Amino acid sequence: PAGNTALVLSPPAAAPPLLLLGELSGEGAALPPGVLNVLAGPPGLCRALHTHPEVTSVTFLGAPQEELEALVWGSPCRGPRLGGPRGGRVVVIVLDSADLDSAAAAIAATAAAPLALFPWGGCVVLAQDAVVAALERRLWARLGGLRLGDPTDPKTEVGPLPPGTRPPEGVVQEAREEGAQVFQAPLPPLPEGGCRFYPPTLISGVAPTSRCLREPAPGPLLVLLSVRGPTEAVALASALPQTAAAAVWAQDITVALDTADRLPQGLVWLNALDLLDPSGGCAGGAADTDLDEALREFGCPPWEQPSKVDELLSPLVTVDDPGDPELAQAVAAARGAAPGWGRLPRASRARVLRGASAAPAGGRGAPEDGDNGDTAGGLQRALLRWAARVERAGGAVQDVPGGRALLARRPLGVLGVAWGWPRPLDMQLLLPALALGNCVVVVVPPGGAGPAQRLRKALVAAGLPGGVLTVLPGNSRGSGSRLARHHPDGLWLCGGDADCDWASAASVPRVWGVPAGLLGAPGQDPPPGAERELELRCTRPHCLWLPGGAP
Repeated sequence: PAGNTALVLSPPAAAPPLLLLGELSGEGAALPPGVLNVLAGPPGLCRALHTHPEVTSVTFLGAPQEELEALVWGSPCRGPRLGGPRGGRVVVIVLDSADLDSAAAAIAATAAAPLALFPWGGCVVLAQDAVVAALERRLWARLGGLRLGDPTDPKTEVGPLPPGTRPPEGVVQEAREEGAQVFQAPLPPLPEGGCRFYPPTLISGVAPTSRCLREPAPGPLLVLLSVRGPTEAVALASALPQTAAAAVWAQDITVALDTADRLPQGLVWLNALDLLDPSGGCAGGAADTDLDEALREFGCPPWEQPSKVDELLSPLVTVDDPGDPELAQAVAAARGAAPGWGRLPRASRARVLRGASAAPAGGRGAPEDGDNGDTAGGLQRALLRWAARVERAGGAVQDVPGGRALLARRPLGVLGVAWGWPRPLDMQLLLPALALGNCVVVVVPPGGAGPAQRLRKALVAAGLPGGVLTVLPGNSRGSGSRLARHHPDGLWLCGGDADCDWASAASVPRVWGVPAGLLGAPGQDPPPGAERELELRCTRPHCLWLPGGAP
């Protein structure tokens, strides 16, 4: 099969290594001419992509959210796919049974040389009260001993900040003014042009609302915060913005595993910070993306037709939105129900689906109320099929260099589904989201809620908790944009009228324009691979790395 070609647009300051990569890839015919192309220019250069409809996928690396919204074009259903900025900080939880020497060494090393998957650098360290003072002393000693210098020197531990990166001096100064204690290792004599070096820094004694916790800052910057115990540590780690991974340090394995299991981050290490392998549940620079998803992002499954070269990109959808209290209430109810439904045993969720399959069909709806002509038997078979699939679903143990990885998939949380004309409603699309532990808010066109309401009634009668599935009527256009404004954890767009522009949807972590041919013809089973695609789209990976036990 044909592969992809790539065009990399880079600011001049960051271009040299990319240009070298492009040059090396052409030596010895490693890649055919034109497969990898690197172009250096001003930041506005990426806007020139708008005039090239042959572009089918765009990934932005490092652009702030407000800048990203100004650069994107098209929509999730038409135009190029969008990959937003990825990565974030690492949050480290150090409990009272931890080996403090190894924890301090690993934390300081990560701050000095950020992991390739987390280029923003720095850590937020949540240490239990009993050990926070001892850990702080060890971190002072470790940070003070780091060697700054030429990044090409193998002995260098801390190099300069990337080109164009602002030093975190504003964040550090604000923490000082708030009364925090700031430790900075002394800078050695630096060569000419050493203004991009920043001293390894530890901020301690900050309030949970401090800017250094709210905003990630580049460079060798650590923030140390005291917590009373594992429960408070998990609550703080869950509330911190832009954290891509976590680590738990404890010798009490029972407490450590319980703490790691409650963390929302997709990648969690146990007593380690340096175990990395893309096949171990983390790929493409995102801790919430596994290898299967990373490869799918740049591929085209058989049921998804590539965008036509001459197809016009959809314009920005502008909708007067005075506020939709009913939609806000539905999303809030789904948020409240999500933890309980998602942590319910798989067998319990399967029992609800089987109970709904045994309910009377209640008669088929008319086409004008959104019925797609499917037989009741098709929906019944789908309910039973997903009940069996969710019972079989489980994790895996994988040997990786330096340890083992426990791989599992977790529900997204709240999934918004916008359905629009002329696409008929196919209720089978909602079943995997519900079976795998998500709460779903469906917005359908006026007069099209009949099939979804009948499905909801059967599920509730079988034991579905309140707030897990809500069906709301919407307007003929703009339902996707309105759902996106309520920031669900995922957004599915079904039908042209449900489409929304990327500028509205960029704040939603996972957006999908559902292909019309995904489920196949009415009355037939989905094509091979379709159910796996649905499973990936409504769950996220969770990977726990355990050191030792593998070569």
